[in-house]
Amino acid sequence: MLTSLATTQIPAADISYALGKDAVHVWRIPVPADAAHASDISHLLTPQEQARGGRFKRLEDRLRFELGRAATRRLLARYLGLAPQQVGIDVDGSGKPRLSTSTAAEERRVHFNLSHSGGWILVAFARSFAVGIDVEVVRATSVSADLMAYVLSDNETRMLRDLPEERRHAAFFRCWTSKEAFVKGVGIGLSVALREIEVCIDPDQPARLVSAPPALRPADWRLRALDFTASYAATLAVAAPSAQISEIAVAGWPDIEAAARAG
Repeated sequence: MLTSLATTQIPAADISYALGKDAVHVWRIPVPADAAHASDISHLLTPQEQARGGRFKRLEDRLRFELGRAATRRLLARYLGLAPQQVGIDVDGSGKPRLSTSTAAEERRVHFNLSHSGGWILVAFARSFAVGIDVEVVRATSVSADLMAYVLSDNETRMLRDLPEERRHAAFFRCWTSKEAFVKGVGIGLSVALREIEVCIDPDQPARLVSAPPALRPADWRLRALDFTASYAATLAVAAPSAQISEIAVAGWPDIEAAARAG
């Protein structure tokens, strides 16, 4: 199925937090190289989130997790018209973050999803439909035979082998992020094998969901590959026939604070 997803890039100052019916906001947030900002965001993390962050052995992993949760809560507060401390984020049985029942009153429901890899965090927000997002660092050395067997269907494996060698890594990561965005959006975790889902793997073609188990309602979903540097692949999945996607790039945490407090 062909996508009907229009994408524009707009500054954070021009964002309407009302989130129209077809609107999707994708925030692109860089991860700092050190923990100097940690004291500025700790008040936006629950004790459980702080404890989870402290269990990461590598500094960069802790920063990605903590900044991702803090930015998501800070922006959700702006979309919902609440104080950050009023925004509860739960994790469902598949590991998908969602608004807690006490926060998600029907009149202020917001769907969201986040992903982080390398030096970037991506967070997607929509009011009228579910969203999923995934970003991955494109590293040739990280693509093992076991990983390919885990991600690719037999048909996708054949199509990958038919591509010129110099395009295969981009194709693989396009495939991987497309499938991850879709399953994250549906909220199924690992209950369905990625090999049971097929997507368009050609990096020169629009991202597209080709097939998936009927129970996942694949006809309801559209994919959009997001523009990024060559060393990253990123895909957005939306449960809507059309959407107006706004990509918002910020330089760092102070921009998140400024955007969330504006208006």
